[in-house]
Amino acid sequence: MKPTDILKAIFSPLTDAGMLLTLITFWLLVSLGRWGGIPGIFLLFLVIPAVSGYQMMVLEARARGKTPTPLEVEFFSWFDNVWTLFPALVAVLLVWATMAANASLGPGWAIPVIVLASAFFPASVAVLAITRSPLQSLNPVALGRLLSRCGATIWIASGFLVLSILFGILAEQLSLMFATLAQLFLVSAFFPLTGSLIEPYGVIADVDIPDALQAGADEVAAGVEEERTAVLNHAYGFVSRGNREGGFRHLLQWIAGSPDPVAAWAWFFERMMQWEHQQHALFFGQLYIHDMLQHGEKIAAIKVLMRCRLCNERFRPLREDLPAAIEAAQASGNIELAAVLQRN
Repeated sequence: MKPTDILKAIFSPLTDAGMLLTLITFWLLVSLGRWGGIPGIFLLFLVIPAVSGYQMMVLEARARGKTPTPLEVEFFSWFDNVWTLFPALVAVLLVWATMAANASLGPGWAIPVIVLASAFFPASVAVLAITRSPLQSLNPVALGRLLSRCGATIWIASGFLVLSILFGILAEQLSLMFATLAQLFLVSAFFPLTGSLIEPYGVIADVDIPDALQAGADEVAAGVEEERTAVLNHAYGFVSRGNREGGFRHLLQWIAGSPDPVAAWAWFFERMMQWEHQQHALFFGQLYIHDMLQHGEKIAAIKVLMRCRLCNERFRPLREDLPAAIEAAQASGNIELAAVLQRN
């Protein structure tokens, strides 16, 4: 990655019209919140999900090589895309750990905590953008895989984060308005930088899920979303009591009668990936891959296979699907995956 590309990513909050408008909006809202006493605390409560959610959207867009979409009202909700709030929680915990080390052990111990946090946080948010799973963003195995693949550049985000922390502390010497602007700019620069640093490796494309994952407006209006949720909850009842076969059978029967089985497969798989125990989603992923290979959806099958392997590198398709999966991997140019599947 060229130095000019790095600078372009860092200053994108100022050069991209949509990002600049969002930065100004957050600046005014956060400044009002810091000024406003109890009403200001309420305002900050509303702004937190917007800041965290928007930055994760920017990171994901940059990782795909796309331009971020403008800020929307939906970003101010605590209940839509809850996974995007996780970086804010992690950041708070890392700040607390740094302050605790400084208070208990002295300033000398705060420095290594900051260094470790700066190495961990970029990789964590990158994995979160790829998997949309908070648990995976803390998984040392998933973090290690990402670092082994993108380590040649992602360290730049770690270095920038260290500098951002130092400049953010120094900014407190300025007036409230200017300090808030400087700190928000540093945050707004970190996320597009991280996304741009992992974009050349294509990690999002490798483990992406088909676009049918999101229910369309017509489906939501017709109650399909609610029906899917009810079906999945019923299946979870079977699975949680040790009857995974019965739970999956219930899902497969519903999918078979669904007006859009492709979207149904993707929807159930994504929701199961958000369960506490992801091994159930991986078993379901084997069935999902089998269905796609049966219908000739080879590229989509490889994407789901890669998504499952990011959660567990020992993941394999069903034995009967191995030849077709190897052929699909070779046809897509993923020779490394094909070699791994052939060894097992």
